[in-house]
Amino acid sequence: MTPKRWRDRMFGKIAKTAAMVAMIGVGSIAATTGQAAAGSVGFSIEIGPGWGHGPSWGHGPSWGHRYRPAPPPRGYCKSRRAVKKARHMGVRGTRVVRRNHRRVVVRGWRHGYPVKVVFANRRHCPVIARR
Repeated sequence: MTPKRWRDRMFGKIAKTAAMVAMIGVGSIAATTGQAAAGSVGFSIEIGPGWGHGPSWGHGPSWGHRYRPAPPPRGYCKSRRAVKKARHMGVRGTRVVRRNHRRVVVRGWRHGYPVKVVFANRRHCPVIARR
């Protein structure tokens, strides 16, 4: 594609976008002045870089409130806590070898023999089995 055709194409896109933004802006101004003349409470849509689409429920862009990641679950057994608890039980060289939504498996050594401790994936890591 030659530079001139590329330039013409880009100018066309920019012109279309600018015309659309101008029409939306004029429409929203007309809507808000009409509502002000009528004396009613209005609801307007703001167009901008990530802002608007309704009333503000806090600070920043509206997408920040809808797509915030979920808070971490409260009642689960952290790997650090399971390893620490196994060390307290006398297991050396501890490491987490398996973990799922129900249990956390820690392996290590005790008195020269391999040991496996299974904790429930709940708060405070209750011991399920020790082999």
